[in-house]
Amino acid sequence: LFSYAIPHLLVFGMLREFTSREELKALLDKELEGDRREKPENNLLENTLQIALAGEFTTTKLEVYGYPERDPQYILFVESTNLQYPYIYVRKPLSGHNIELLNECARLLLTKYRSSIREHGKLLVVGDAEICEAFAQQLFVILGEKFETLEPCETGVFYMTAAQREAILSVDTDAPVGFTITPVDVDKDGETIHRLWKYGVNVDITKDRLRHLPSICARNEKGEVVGWAMSARFGQIANLYVLPEYRNNGLGKGIEVSLAKDYARRGLRVFKFVELSNKSVFDGSLRSPHWTLWMKEDEDNNDTKTPNLNYFRRFKQA
Repeated sequence: LFSYAIPHLLVFGMLREFTSREELKALLDKELEGDRREKPENNLLENTLQIALAGEFTTTKLEVYGYPERDPQYILFVESTNLQYPYIYVRKPLSGHNIELLNECARLLLTKYRSSIREHGKLLVVGDAEICEAFAQQLFVILGEKFETLEPCETGVFYMTAAQREAILSVDTDAPVGFTITPVDVDKDGETIHRLWKYGVNVDITKDRLRHLPSICARNEKGEVVGWAMSARFGQIANLYVLPEYRNNGLGKGIEVSLAKDYARRGLRVFKFVELSNKSVFDGSLRSPHWTLWMKEDEDNNDTKTPNLNYFRRFKQA
């Protein structure tokens, strides 16, 4: 259906939009050929497309693009709705960045979503430093207005290898004494979960994520919800939270492992973004046998590897 060869001469064109189920399935199959499936670069791509193909979560709109149109190297995902400003995630070429292509696809995508960005006055871009910087520069060019970065968020990407996904299925997930781990009761718990989520945008969107995407919660002996984890639209484990008075007893670990097992049983990749500033969770994930930190070779020393950082850059019109 389309070629993935890197062109010798850069020919800028239009974005290619993947709209039909057949196109999305063909994109998924092509990107996961051979050993590509287990590349951490494709964690989000696989889960996002699997969720889209399942067709259960339709509260927000997901649009998928490739650039260049004839030879897609950059794969772009956009989540949007009239209730939420656009969220953009960019999967860079597996062979590495081509800055000319990156700048052009950022320009084209921002042009397409210009009216929505203006309407909401905000934008979220998720990707590495080069991706976020390209979009920051093009924002000013396309909209002619100044956008400032809100709450810059630097994260490490933790994921489970095929062996870890297999192993997690046999891990004990018994809750600490006095607690139970159960499915989320959206009607009963949705308001509380949304209220305590610092990145929650709209309560109805939060409730539908809990209802249609993998989620889990923990309850005390009174049946009150005291901790939870849910899924983001792009398919990662997100919003793992335990009320402060119930922390440091293993409850958070039990919640996370329970949700990870659900992912693995569904055939999804298991991954999460952990803020570097959240040192206790970051260090705990490093020590855990269940998680692998996505690393890259140091450009100055091939014998040294460093974390492959991803950024959540929220832009707000100044």
